[in-house]
Amino acid sequence: MKSLREGKDGEIMPVQMNWITGQKVPMTGRHFLSYRGENSSAADGTYWIARIPHPILMLRDQADGIILPFEPHMLLSAAHAEGSLVPSISYVVVPDQHPVGAAGHVFTDNTQPLIDAISAWLAEQHL
Repeated sequence: MKSLREGKDGEIMPVQMNWITGQKVPMTGRHFLSYRGENSSAADGTYWIARIPHPILMLRDQADGIILPFEPHMLLSAAHAEGSLVPSISYVVVPDQHPVGAAGHVFTDNTQPLIDAISAWLAEQHL
């Protein structure tokens, strides 16, 4: 926010961002605010999820190294908030004993448990 106020939001900040590979990478204030600043993010899932008028299944691989464990709970809370259009939401953590990393983000090492979780939810929905 300071870089934005000072008109320096396009400049590289002294703080670096941790990338999914574990390395530190440069970032600008604009980059940070575009997806992590709660009041400025265009991709704020907590804003958009409450506007989905269909049942939702939200899955997270236990070894996901990209989506932090607290993030799905923010979405769940928003989906349950007063005025939400979401008729129902289920959150399933798919078990995965592999090391936490980028592979967990795309369910690389546990395709069958992913399929099982989706199949069970579809059956519950009578689909």
